[in-house]
This record gives sequence, C-alpha cells and structure tokens, in this order.
Amino acid sequence: MKSRNCYNYIMKVLVVGAGWTGSTIANILHSNNVEVQIIEKESYVGGHSASSKIKGVVWEPFGAHIFHTSSDEVAKFVNSHGMTREYEHKVLTQVVNEGEVLYLSWPPQIEELKKLSIWNKIDKEIKELPSSPTGEKFTDYVISMMGKTLFEIFIEGYSIKQWGDELPNLSSSFAPKRIELRNDGYKRLFRDKYEYFHPNGVSPIIESIIKGIEIILEKEITINNIYDLLPNYDCVVLTCPLDDFLETKELNWRGIRLDPHHYDDVKKDGYKTKNYVINYPSLDVPYVRTIETKHATGQLIEGTVVAYEYTGTEDKHYPVVTIENTFEKINKSLKEKIIKNLDVKTYFAGRLANYTYINQDQAILEGFYVANSILNNGK
Repeated sequence: MKSRNCYNYIMKVLVVGAGWTGSTIANILHSNNVEVQIIEKESYVGGHSASSKIKGVVWEPFGAHIFHTSSDEVAKFVNSHGMTREYEHKVLTQVVNEGEVLYLSWPPQIEELKKLSIWNKIDKEIKELPSSPTGEKFTDYVISMMGKTLFEIFIEGYSIKQWGDELPNLSSSFAPKRIELRNDGYKRLFRDKYEYFHPNGVSPIIESIIKGIEIILEKEITINNIYDLLPNYDCVVLTCPLDDFLETKELNWRGIRLDPHHYDDVKKDGYKTKNYVINYPSLDVPYVRTIETKHATGQLIEGTVVAYEYTGTEDKHYPVVTIENTFEKINKSLKEKIIKNLDVKTYFAGRLANYTYINQDQAILEGFYVANSILNNGK
C-alpha cells in the first residue's frame, strides 16, 4: 500500500470487471468513502449474468440466471437494489422413451420415473446402489449415485454435449452440487431460503449496485497496459481471467453460445415452450437446453424469445475441473506471477480470476470478503 502524506488521505482502488463480484466490491468500498474506478472490457455490466431485450422481450444472452441464496446478508443486499420479486425455479428434461416424448422433472423424481416402461430395470439398479456415491471421475460418481440407466437417460448425452472430449477426465468434485436423485416430491431446483427473479433480469440490479461509481466500458486491462494506471491506485482487484490478463491463454474453459429466436405468434400471457429451462440430453438434439426467460419474468408482452443453448465455444463459462486439478494449479501460478510483477497490493476475486464455478450469491459473498479485506488493510 502506498504511503500517505496526510491524515485525510482517500484510498483509491481499481476494480477490473463489472460482474457480480467486481460490482459488489466497488459498491462497498464506495460506501466507505474509498475512491473507486471500475474498468470493464464489454459495453455492458453484469458479466455472464447480464440480461437484454429483443423486441421488448427480456432474454439472457449467457444462459439462465436465477438468483438464490440462503444468506440473509446477501438477500438484504440484493433486496436493497431491487431484487425482490420471489420466484420458484423448476427445470424439465425431455426424455424419449420407446418413441414417447416425456417432460420429467430435473433433478429426477422417483415417482415420475415410475412412468417409464423400463422402470423395473431402473428400480433394480437403484436398490443395488452403494450407500454413498463414490468415484474420482464424474461419470463413475454419477452412475454410483443413480445407476447406469438413469445416467444414460438424463446425464450421458447432455454431458457429452456439454464437455466434449473433456468428459473422460472430468472430476467428480462438482457433481454433488449439480446432480441429485430425489424421492421427496420437491420439484424446485434450488433449496435455498431466498429465490428471486427480477422482471428485467440481472442487469438493472448490477446497474443499481454501481450507481454513482466511475466506470469505463469497452476497455480491456492487461499486464501490458495496467502499468500506466498503477500510480493512480493503492490497490487493484482483478475479476478477469488471469491468462487473458497476462495474454498467455493457458487455461481451459467450456463455453456456451445462445441462439435466440423471437416468435411473434405468442400472446401476451403465452409461451412457446413448456418451461423456462428444458434440458435435452439426447444426442439427436444439437442443443443442450432451451431457455424461455418470459416464463421467469412474468412479462405480459406480445411475442417471446426462446434461446437455444449450444456448447463448445471459446467463451469462459465453465472451468474444466480435472481429477488432477490441472488448471487450478496453473491459475495459482498465474496469481503468483501477477503479484510478483505488480507493485501494488493485488486482490483476485470472482469465478474468472479464481478459475472456479460459483453461484451469484457466492460471488457477492466473495465481494463482501475482498472489500472488507481492502478496508481493513487500508486502516
């Protein structure tokens, strides 16, 4: 931290990135009389949680983003910025069974599975499962959780499309957070205490969080141009991918692409698909899921937008979590290199900078932690 020459010195912080984490950090620092500047490489704020509109219909260019949390502190924070509309998120999976197309709950529910003609086979496999799932590999772990048949019906094709040739080496570490076999009748995806969906998506909430804070859009910060800025700041917060920052491209991500289709022939209170999110595990379907955000927003508007989600792009949506934690180790070395090369206190925050998969509320909690660390270190 730079030395201070007067009692009333105002700390100055640069935040790189205006997603949930960067915006939260900037908000807290700004509220504590710290001078903050945000620099964002895109022309919009919100990162991958950003929402948009096509012909007035709200949609999500980077996939479905439902806000859910069990943290009272996080809920109070987003409530204060307009995230108050309660919502119950349920997901369907299209299952093709002997020529019949069914839409079953995700995660799968035992009672619904009894509709399938191969239920006896599924039931036998479930009864033979170990008391707790096991296996270092993702596929082995999930099969030990629900049996081979349910894995083939719900998981295998979806995962092949999602992860491509990365699937064989994928770690089981994230499976418990994303996959369940239920027998309790609870059909909401999340079990958190609070769940919200703003009528216009996430973007208005992020805009409220950073209101009054200086921000520069459409400017990418890298190791090669940050040195000109450093004399102006006491510390830097990086929420960007670290190999992008260093211009080395060493990390591996799985990206998605949303192909939005606007349909005019839908009434104000109507929809094109059966549900906000529908998974398509069949390899005969090229996309992994459809997202019709109008289900979640409750908009009363002529027309709708259905976004078809494809995978295999170079965008940075999902970190590739291998059994050996290959890329987490690389990311750690990138942090060490950045710290060594920058002559100001540097913080790393958010999913991109930490090469991890976290939910929106976790991103905010990390923002709380980093902002408080900066404030405490600045005293």
